[in-house]
Amino acid sequence: MLASHPSAALEYWFFKVNAGPVALIVDWIERRKNNEHVLRVSVHSPYKREVIFEKLDSLMPKDIFMTAERTVGHAGEVSWDLTIVPNGDWVEPDIFPARLLKMPDLLSFGAPLVTFSGWIRHGSHQTTLGRVPGSITQYWGRQLAVEWWWVSAHQFDREGIVVEGTILRSRLWGTSMQMPLAFLYLRQQDKKELIIAPASLAQVRGTPENFQVEFQRLGKEKVTLICKGREYGDFGDNIINTLTGDMELREGERLIARALGTAGLERHYPS
Repeated sequence: MLASHPSAALEYWFFKVNAGPVALIVDWIERRKNNEHVLRVSVHSPYKREVIFEKLDSLMPKDIFMTAERTVGHAGEVSWDLTIVPNGDWVEPDIFPARLLKMPDLLSFGAPLVTFSGWIRHGSHQTTLGRVPGSITQYWGRQLAVEWWWVSAHQFDREGIVVEGTILRSRLWGTSMQMPLAFLYLRQQDKKELIIAPASLAQVRGTPENFQVEFQRLGKEKVTLICKGREYGDFGDNIINTLTGDMELREGERLIARALGTAGLERHYPS
């Protein structure tokens, strides 16, 4: 389950959900070296598209918090009250012995498939959610990774498809040495798979507006994600994010499903 890591210099908690015309991603950011507690809210809605930053008195105040069962909060003209039901899949990406030896900049843990029920309000627009799929994640460590691409989609033109993954480069033990890491959680109805790279090779080509992610699986067909991004918001720290991108999921040459205007896409550029 989700748990705080008070010895980590940096810690993030976030949830992400697309519900009809509204898409929301909320991050709780703890920068312990500077004693900074930041709430970052990124919303797409008929009201407007915006990214909001607010300073908090602590990582999880009693009126702005997230657990594995519920999240409540407000920032600017955005507010929400959502219950969360995980589906039982908890993902803790690791290539032994990287996690044990604390080799990468960040470690992560999360549920790539949960359901949200409740409401989201943005200005005068309110949306009611009834078991809408999304995800919850936390990551922590010494510092942000050198660079990454993040992909996440739950609303495809076929039921039961979920994609959640990250492709990144990390420093080793905080030194100038670097290594590539990646994972992809792929669910197709009752069939699910966690692909870890470099055990399975992963690569990204393109720009945030048009890019392609490939995972070479041992003994299986290649998984390809063809992504198009729009309405990116500036998250600071050389990070841009959108929840209204497009994604095609392919196995080999076969088109499996499309997510149109509902894919979460993120790029963190190297400094």
